[in-house]
Amino acid sequence: MRLSATAGLALLVCCTSASEAPPPGETELPPPGGPALQVTVRSGDDLQPLPSRLLIRAVPPTRQPSFRSDGATTVEIAPQVVGDPEGALLVTGQATLPLPPGTYEVRATAGPEYEIALQRVTVPQSQVATLDVTLEHSVRTDGWIAADMHVHSALSGDSRLHARHRVISEVTSGIELIVPTEHVWHNDFSAELYALGYGSRAVTIPGSEYGFRDGHIGVYPVRFDPQGPLFGAPEWERWPWHGIDPETYFPLIHALPGEPVIVMAHPRLPPDLGYLRNIRWQPGMPLPTASLFDGMEVLPGYEQTPAQVTALVADWFYLLNQGHRITALGNSDTHRLDWLRAGYPRSWLRLPTEDPQRVLPEDLRAAVRGMRAVASNGPFVLLRAGDREIGDTVSVRGGRLRVEVLADAPSWIDLDQLLMYRNGTLVRELPIQRRGHPALREVVDLDVPQDGWLVAMVVGRQPLPVEIIGQLGGGTVRPIAFTNPLWLDADGDGQVRPPLGPPPRPMPLGVPAEPPPGGLEELLQPLHAPLDCEPSAWPGL
Repeated sequence: MRLSATAGLALLVCCTSASEAPPPGETELPPPGGPALQVTVRSGDDLQPLPSRLLIRAVPPTRQPSFRSDGATTVEIAPQVVGDPEGALLVTGQATLPLPPGTYEVRATAGPEYEIALQRVTVPQSQVATLDVTLEHSVRTDGWIAADMHVHSALSGDSRLHARHRVISEVTSGIELIVPTEHVWHNDFSAELYALGYGSRAVTIPGSEYGFRDGHIGVYPVRFDPQGPLFGAPEWERWPWHGIDPETYFPLIHALPGEPVIVMAHPRLPPDLGYLRNIRWQPGMPLPTASLFDGMEVLPGYEQTPAQVTALVADWFYLLNQGHRITALGNSDTHRLDWLRAGYPRSWLRLPTEDPQRVLPEDLRAAVRGMRAVASNGPFVLLRAGDREIGDTVSVRGGRLRVEVLADAPSWIDLDQLLMYRNGTLVRELPIQRRGHPALREVVDLDVPQDGWLVAMVVGRQPLPVEIIGQLGGGTVRPIAFTNPLWLDADGDGQVRPPLGPPPRPMPLGVPAEPPPGGLEELLQPLHAPLDCEPSAWPGL
């Protein structure tokens, strides 16, 4: 990790405080006992209240209320209601929200497994209006748990969001497994999660984000020690990291209590936070450390434009062709409430249980090492061959393989195509023309002339709504989800030896990879990236 050329500006961006006054053109919320909206958001599964998020837009001439959040921080504006820049987070799905008299369009959302409900309501003067909506649980992910494994709160030097509010933001986005990854420190959100009554809805497993000479890594599960100076993190993880090389460092991490996995974080994030970017690595070049880490954020929150996704998928495909079983993950890397919304992107994990109360740290470790993960910024996709699932090895007979593919998304996420890649080459395209649920379920016969791997990917043409996923990307982020591989044993020797050469450059979103690093303009562009508020300025380090 190197000091950023924009360190001083980053410190200002990350660490200034928001004003207490409402922004220009917005109006204050009324005091308790005044006009309000009594709201209940229910799950279509059982009609019980569902933790959810409200997007509230005033219909002119009604003025937009200020919900007392600048995105970096927030407050609880009423019992069981957390302020959000565009509305509110409902802790339980049921609350009374103070609102000035007027007319509003209200959208309720609870993550990409649910539809969005839109209703117009009018709050009378000095009275309480009611809103009771049910969200259809249209995307079934039975057997899989939604996980966000790159999450920050105020323990990180570049986030100011209270851990309680971070947990609420994740659960109201439909996340069921939360891994806090504060810079340097170990952390655990269990106290906040259980105090909120979320024990049956979600689980938190301790983790961390470590720095080393050339980048950042996610490390989980780890041992959390609230009495330790870094809450359990080793002393050699203190800043500075300039001399810590991955060849020495990664084996030490694997040997820590908890036997954590190592996940390469935001691999190409400018200006100096991405490992592959910092070492100027490109597909076709050797990567000596590839056998030393377990996973890679192929869909990280700060790298979701079509060109960035293209580059990371190409990196991953090349490493798979080299025989490296590096698990592709999607993680939000959320630091605030607004730029990157909690749970966008995410990973669906195949664990031994769907009950969060029974999930163990070793289940998370096994899922990542076993490649039982789907990376997504919204859609859902699955791939299987008979009784073999993602991460398994399939014995191919006669050079042909029959697989089943499934793709789905709620109606507010566009789906256009399902793509199948064998050893990095596009071998099948299936159009998605109807929008039932699932959107696509097909049995496909494929030629498999040699050992290797198979990945299914689903994409959409229309960008994801920024008010749902966050403003980063400026409305260019398009829906994408992809499985980890089925490994293909075509010669029947019980082993898988993929071809060693670089595969064709994939363009799943029809856009080439971003160009090589540029000059000062590119360096200054990604100011929404965390940039760490450089650790040398953090208290206690």
